[in-house]
Amino acid sequence: MAVTDKSILKRLYIVAGCMGLFAGAVLFKLVSIQIVDGEKYQALADTRTERMFTIEPNRGNLYSDDGSLLATSVSKYTIRFDAVTVSNEDFKENVKPLADALAKQFGKTSSHYQQILRKARENKNRYALIVRNLDYSDYMAVKKMPLFNKGAYKGGLIIEQKTKREHPLGKIAERSVGYERVDENGYYTRVGMEGAFGEYLRGISGKRLKQKIAKGQWKPIGNDNIVEPKDGYDVYSTIDINIQDIA
Repeated sequence: MAVTDKSILKRLYIVAGCMGLFAGAVLFKLVSIQIVDGEKYQALADTRTERMFTIEPNRGNLYSDDGSLLATSVSKYTIRFDAVTVSNEDFKENVKPLADALAKQFGKTSSHYQQILRKARENKNRYALIVRNLDYSDYMAVKKMPLFNKGAYKGGLIIEQKTKREHPLGKIAERSVGYERVDENGYYTRVGMEGAFGEYLRGISGKRLKQKIAKGQWKPIGNDNIVEPKDGYDVYSTIDINIQDIA
């Protein structure tokens, strides 16, 4: 009986020793991650949840010899709503005034926008589409509306901007105006004046820090850019649009 007890105790000691070694290894790894490699893993986590995005500047305008606009950049804005960052008090107080303001600005009913906002709140949607393809004046009006005037964090306002190159005179002088395009590898294709004067028209890109809120969805952090973009210079050409029209 004594031999059996000793055998059992021996096995218990071995098991306890193994568990102690395992616990020590786990503790060592935790200390290593938190203290020794903490900054490295924190930086890795940040790169996965935060990312610096490039903001394209407005390209400079192209004019003919009489000052007619040949090419210009037009900004369009999409408004989305992060329903998670807004407090319960602010949401209850402002949801109807915001819906009323949106209805007055864009023509749809207040109940339509209330449904969008309340559904986003209920589903904890951080990227709900409110309205898209706005011009600058509409965009500025939205920024002043109830709740949205509190900004990105307290108001849940998400603004996405895209710039489109337009030619007010249509096909006139199209070949002379040309274009400048860049591929995914950074190589430029330059045609006409857009290509020849690209370094002046192009401007300087800005930087904006964004936070990942869902798969493929990024929300700007704060209300300001890290680096503001600088618009390109305007170029005045010697093109006579009357001759171009005849040609």
